[in-house]
Amino acid sequence: MTRRLRLLLLAVASLGALALSSSALAAFVPQLAVSNTPMRPGASGTTIFRTTVPRTDDALFRLDIYVPTGYTAALGQTAGATIGRVAAQVEVREPIAGAVLPVEGNIVVENPANFTTSPCAPGLHTAVWTLVLQASGQELRVPAYVDRLEGAAAALGAFRLRFCLPSPHIPASLGGATFGAKLIRAQLNLEQVFTTPSSAGEFVWRAIATPWAAPATPNAGATVEARATIGLPASLTIGATSRRRTLTVTGRLVEGTDGIANAPVVVRVGRRAHAVRTNASGRYTVRVRFARPASTTVRATAAAAVRTVTCEGPSVAPAGCASATRAYFTATSRTVRTRVR
Repeated sequence: MTRRLRLLLLAVASLGALALSSSALAAFVPQLAVSNTPMRPGASGTTIFRTTVPRTDDALFRLDIYVPTGYTAALGQTAGATIGRVAAQVEVREPIAGAVLPVEGNIVVENPANFTTSPCAPGLHTAVWTLVLQASGQELRVPAYVDRLEGAAAALGAFRLRFCLPSPHIPASLGGATFGAKLIRAQLNLEQVFTTPSSAGEFVWRAIATPWAAPATPNAGATVEARATIGLPASLTIGATSRRRTLTVTGRLVEGTDGIANAPVVVRVGRRAHAVRTNASGRYTVRVRFARPASTTVRATAAAAVRTVTCEGPSVAPAGCASATRAYFTATSRTVRTRVR
């Protein structure tokens, strides 16, 4: 096995959180972003959560993601069932410093009784999922520990997902102690696992993240919180009126009760697409001139990107709340058939 391949496989096995620590890497500002498809109450579709760690930050030791109260979960799947996909990006130091490698694979259900001895997550868990990652024809397995929370622990959420990542130090037996890789981003797409709360509202996902300190000691004092708020439902409305052969299409992109500003919207009038952005209140307008009266259909699609917001209120993390975001998603309006006069 070549040195390059050893590096790649090690990066995959650890989800990339293997950066060599130094006194210069003192920052630790991870970010969490969440999306649901569809974005409505009581929906069991796709749940997506993405964790990002800036390239100049300390390496990640442990990440606990708390699913908000109100969500329910299907955790009784048969061992071996595939429940989603995982994709990650890692920055490596060798053979090319700063190069970014993508790694991906399936999320597979395991028997929790086979995963009770992890030093980072000991005991019997409600569920255990394995991230079955592929790289250069090799298969590697990384567990995720899932617990239903009760009592005082439920103050942070209904469920906790725990990920434990190795120290930045790489033993010589695995290729030497002078190279490593670092997690840039990891995204999990879960299918038919979590169901959104049955009522509309604002729901806060929380990630409690702890970094490594050199050479191989968790830096508990630097533990921070990253928040991701999702507003349900989210929708894109549309309406059309015409006058003197000018068709006016209007609508609004909303998450929860708030309009989303500066979001790109594509309005299709018949076969033609018209690009526009929402205003400060989330509204958009497109006007199309017709040469003669006609019948047509109109439909709109919008994309809300991850939006960075301010952390509000106290945090349970020793170093406080480091980042906060609003949900990212796409939305499609209903199709309207109209007559241009």
